[in-house]
Amino acid sequence: LTLQVLTVSSERRKEKSRDAARSRRGKESEVFYELANQLPLPHNVTSHLDKASIMRLTISYLRMRKLLNSDESEKENEVESQLNSFYLKALEGFLMVLSEDGDMVYLSENVSKSMGLSQFDLTGHSIFEFSHPCDHEELREMLVHRTGSKKTKEQNTERSFFLRMKCTLTSRGRTVNIKSATWKVLHCTGHVRVQECGEVSGDSGFKEPPLTYLVLICEPIPHPSNIEVPLDSKTFLSRHTLDMKFSYCDERITELMGYEPDDLLNRSVYEYYHALDSDHLTKTHHNLFAKGQATTGQYRMLAKKGGFVWVETQATVIYNPKNSQPQCIVCVNYVLRYGFSLQIFNFNHFALSYPHQKHTWSCVLLCVSYPLSNSSAIKTLTHTYSSKFHKEISNNVFTMAVLRAPKVV
Repeated sequence: LTLQVLTVSSERRKEKSRDAARSRRGKESEVFYELANQLPLPHNVTSHLDKASIMRLTISYLRMRKLLNSDESEKENEVESQLNSFYLKALEGFLMVLSEDGDMVYLSENVSKSMGLSQFDLTGHSIFEFSHPCDHEELREMLVHRTGSKKTKEQNTERSFFLRMKCTLTSRGRTVNIKSATWKVLHCTGHVRVQECGEVSGDSGFKEPPLTYLVLICEPIPHPSNIEVPLDSKTFLSRHTLDMKFSYCDERITELMGYEPDDLLNRSVYEYYHALDSDHLTKTHHNLFAKGQATTGQYRMLAKKGGFVWVETQATVIYNPKNSQPQCIVCVNYVLRYGFSLQIFNFNHFALSYPHQKHTWSCVLLCVSYPLSNSSAIKTLTHTYSSKFHKEISNNVFTMAVLRAPKVV
């Protein structure tokens, strides 16, 4: 009898414990449900979130509110909503905000078009979980904010680097599982923003340390096989060996830069770079071989008839499908504008300055983006001149060349 009583009592205690646990879980679910409804997300999204995702998105939302100094959530009107959608369409990538620890505090909703992963799948996670292990050291350096003098502080806030990130989109536009994801190279540009905290923590009276965020625009570098054809009239293709010598060049280069394709074969691209851009392009090529893709930014390339042309290049390493070894480099080159202009000046305009000059002199000026030295300006800029007034006229021509030279982009 005593044994039966003990058994019944034990079962009742277990039942009460189960009821209490069930009640706690129910109340907990209600709290999470209410918390999810407070997030600025559509109901069809919040209704499918688990508890961990709700906490992750809530923390990220609170961080963004603090970063933006927003106490109240203001509803967008129709015009603002349309403008925001236009901003995203204008971007050739997506916006990403990282905390100092590398947490993805915010990503714009168009991240799915570039990477296949949705905004809600990434927000709150660490960028290190989705980036290539070989890029982690460089990424940590980008996240660090180094303080110093005012000039140094301003310079240290800007960031520009290449990052390999997991992508679940295939070349045909299909989405695969995260386990089958490939690496996509992103060109990340932005700046570090430091958020000062005015609040005093607890009874200690110490001010909270400033919060550091990295605000980036991430642009995927398209693979040459995915680029739409025909190409723009200001665009030409080129193929290079691994030591950056031309092995093929598009015929469009003749119209754009004056070269015949055969003129460039087996010639190094470094022969055509502006000297002041060589260091930057060398660093870009190092990134290209390390990560498989890179974009150069704007640089100057020598035209056949003299002067320089502003170009931007997207370069991709092509691998041999049999042994996965690098085979060649394919470049998509965009001619942005000519860095020089041909202008004819009539020296009759200088009659007042040179009353003893009896002849009319015409001179073709080649105005380059970077001012030449006086000696080279005399050789390059003056095609015809009087030997008697060589120095005076040449100096005047050089001054006009500098004034009319286009600004560096």
